[in-house]
This record gives sequence, structure tokens and C-alpha cells, in this order.
Amino acid sequence: MLLPPHDESQLLYSTQVAWSDSGEPLITVGLMDEQAATTLSAVKGPLRVTVSGGGAAAVVLPAGVELTAQVEHGVPGRTRYRVVLEGHSGSALEAVREARLRWEKAGLRTEVVELGGVVSFGGRMLDNRRALVVEAGFLDTKEAAQARANAISADATLERPAWAFADPVTRAQGVVVAVDEEAGVRIEQRDLLTVEAVDGGPIEVKNVEVDKGFPTHKFETRRYRGAIILAVGKTGQLAVINRVGFEDMLKGIVPAEIFPTAPAAALDAQAISARGELFAQLGIRNIADPYLTCASQECQAYGGLTKEQASTNAAVERTRGQMLFTGDGRIVDSVYHADSGGHTEHNENVWAGLPNPTLRGRLDAGASAQPPWPQGTVPTDEALLSFLNETPKGYFPTESPRPNPVFRWVENIPRAKLDSLVATKLKVGSVTQLEVLERGVSGRAKKLRVTGQAGTADVEGELTIRRLFGSLKSAMFVIQPLPSAWRFVGGGHGHGVGMSQYGAMGMAVKGRSAADILAHYYLGSRVERVY
Repeated sequence: MLLPPHDESQLLYSTQVAWSDSGEPLITVGLMDEQAATTLSAVKGPLRVTVSGGGAAAVVLPAGVELTAQVEHGVPGRTRYRVVLEGHSGSALEAVREARLRWEKAGLRTEVVELGGVVSFGGRMLDNRRALVVEAGFLDTKEAAQARANAISADATLERPAWAFADPVTRAQGVVVAVDEEAGVRIEQRDLLTVEAVDGGPIEVKNVEVDKGFPTHKFETRRYRGAIILAVGKTGQLAVINRVGFEDMLKGIVPAEIFPTAPAAALDAQAISARGELFAQLGIRNIADPYLTCASQECQAYGGLTKEQASTNAAVERTRGQMLFTGDGRIVDSVYHADSGGHTEHNENVWAGLPNPTLRGRLDAGASAQPPWPQGTVPTDEALLSFLNETPKGYFPTESPRPNPVFRWVENIPRAKLDSLVATKLKVGSVTQLEVLERGVSGRAKKLRVTGQAGTADVEGELTIRRLFGSLKSAMFVIQPLPSAWRFVGGGHGHGVGMSQYGAMGMAVKGRSAADILAHYYLGSRVERVY
């Protein structure tokens, strides 16, 4: 589907969703940004290059042409930054009100930024609105905003540290130029060019930058379905964007989220969950960018056609258009994690916000499993340690078709190393005692007291606690002091809210359907097809 060219540049920087003729959403995915140049071609056959503007001009280039694109006369857009203190569902008005009162008592003036919206899918209204409680005022640079966020986080006990939020003021400008020197081709246009294969096949992009900012940073040649948009990014440099159907994008996401060799029911459950997570991001992330979502781990890892697998493609096709809904018709926040450790967690014990009825912590086990402690209660250290030291029968993760290295784990951190890790966050000196003060219903630590030779500090928040000790697999652990180390006896991998991927595989091995798996992890939910 070709969008009206004169609307496309504006649409790229908006939070609006375009639609295909079949009623499927079209997603713009940022593959790369801040690039000096990129090279692309059709896998086979000729290329069509559409220039933006009212003339709807298109140039068809013969097979074998390889275009190299860059931005000339690029001028960065202007972006200001805000400090986000916490985020809530757009409908959680009472939680937002309470948050503002709490921060204002702490001496900070606040405002509310509303993101997302209500979108119509197949005749029904889907709501993914978010309300961000931000510190009043703006900062000129991301670095200044992040420094301010870090200072607030250091002075306050937060389950999620404050973060910088980009608020665009003006769009970047420039001319996108695509050339093939051998063929004598030069095409240029302000703002963007759109490149598609005439036969509808994939486009190959060379030197795609992957995992930027991570140790696994590399460059790969990748193939993508749909169109490639060459646009002026927010820095005035080239942004490479894939415009692709919602379902085709999922085909490039799901194999990165779960083992492609997992049982079919688990793959179907993952596809449905990922579809809901992708929808939840639209209009929420990448507000200052010329795309709706990104291809990195920051959003959802997307590898395009290159990373697709037959098994996960089949799962996407089997579940086409299906999402999870609550009993009152609201879309479920279908978060997931690698492994629950045998018990999932309440959402409010991991992230700031009100309790979500669909995200309740519960025993992640079959009917034959014995509850380690009464449902809905918080375990003692002794009860949790007993649970972690056993290999329980009837727990779904233990039934997984793949070896599970994270259902139970032990990590010994030398005392000197732990002192060094803690010193980067807290000023307590050499650590003499670690005490979990509060836990969630799964046993995951919510609040931890660190006592050292120079003082005492309390740390709150599941992720903050894990990161304090060098990114532990989960916060479901009991701490044991040893003469030369601190031992963490733990279970699970990830935050523990929503679906456990190992658990989903274990349920599938037991013959449970995707609907059974999702109903187990998202209480009161049901699967519905929306397009």
C-alpha cells in the first residue's frame, strides 16, 4: 500500500497509525538512526523509489541497482527534555493524583504528560493511554535531564529510577539523496524517500547496526518485508525505517523472544502476548523520532525477514489479529519474563502503580504441586529458602522441553566485589549485613537494608535491588553470609510479572492450549481476534 506522499513526512513524526487495505495496522520501525549513509537493494527484480510531495512521483529502477543514501544539508530538530518521576495507565486518575501529591510533599512541582490514545481495531476501541508524572519545566539536553533524574533518584526511594523524556519542538530538515554511480542514478527529495521492491518482495539493507551501546554491537546485512523509508532523523542525519504490516513485524520479533523449537501452544501464547506488547508501545515510545517503535531491545528486538523462523511465523499466522482482553473489554498489559521460579508476582510489587487484576502473583504449577505458603501471602525467609532448595514436582518450568538453567540458581559474590558494587550506589562502606525487609507474594525482594561500617541505607524496587548486586537473575532470593562471600540462593529469571516463558513451554508439554496458558498467567483474560 502506498500512502499519500504529501502526508508521509508528517505521519512519520506523528503518533498516528496507518492502515493497509486489509485493515491491518502498518508500523514504522526505526532500524538505524544517526547514520552517515546506508546501502540497499531489492533481493530480486526492480526497485520503486517514491519521492514525497504532492506530485506522487515514483521512479522505477532496473534489477541489480544498489542505492546508497545519505542526508545533505541536514539540520537537527529541536528537542527539549523532561524528567519523568513515574508513569501510570491513562485511566488511573487516582494513582496519578496521589503521585502528584506525594512528589509535591517532597518539594517538587509536577505536571502530567499524556501519551498514547484510543485506537479503533476492527470496530472496537483499544486504549493504550499513559500518564507520565513529570517534574515541571524543561531541560535543554538529554544529558542534563538524565543528570537531574539521577539526582532525584539518589535522594528518593524509587521502584523505578526517574528518567529523561524527549519532548520534540521542531522537526529536523534536510535532503535525502540516493545514488547508484554505476547506473548513473541520483534521486533526491526533502525529508524522505520510500523504497520498495516492485514485485512486493523483500529489501536488503547492508551494514545494519545491531545492539548499539551493548557488548554485542555489530553490523549485519539484513532483509526486510515491506518498504524502507530513508528519512531525515532528529539529529539531521539519516534514519533508516521499515514500514511493515503489524503481523509481518511480529514474525521478526517472536523468534527473538522465545525458542523457535518451543511447543506450538507456547509459541502461540508468545505471539499473542507480543502482539499486545507491540500495540501498547504505539504512541508511547520514540516520540521525538520519525517512527513508532524501534528494532532494538529497548522496544522489542526485531530482526526482520532475516531472523524469521518457520515455526514462529506459523504461530503468528495461527493467531493473526488476536490479543488479550479483560472481562470489561480493556486490552491486557501482556508483559512476560523468562522464568517465574515457580511463583509469579503482583505487578505493584515490581512497578509503581495500582494493582492490576490480570497481573496477580500466583503459584506457577500444576494441580499436583503443593503451595509452599498460603496463596496471596508473603513467605518468610525460611519458607522461601525451603522452596528454593527443593526441586518441586508439578511446577511448569521443570516440565520445559529445554534445559532450564534459571529455575534454580546460586550466585556467590566475593565480599570485596560486593563492596565495590554497592559503593557505586551507596555510601555505607564495607558491607556487614544484608537484610530483606519486604517481599512480594512470590518472595521477590521489594525492600532491602544494606548495613556497612560507614552507615545504613535502604534500597527499594525489584530491578534496583537486582542491579545493585550486578544484575542478579531475579529478586527471588535468600541471602546467606559466608566467610569470604555473600551467597544468593535464588530462583527464576526476570521480574516475574505476567507470563513465564519457560512455564508456557512446560504447560504446552502438558497439553495445555495457548488460551489455557494465557488464562493462567493473565487472570480473568480472554483471547479475542480484533482484525
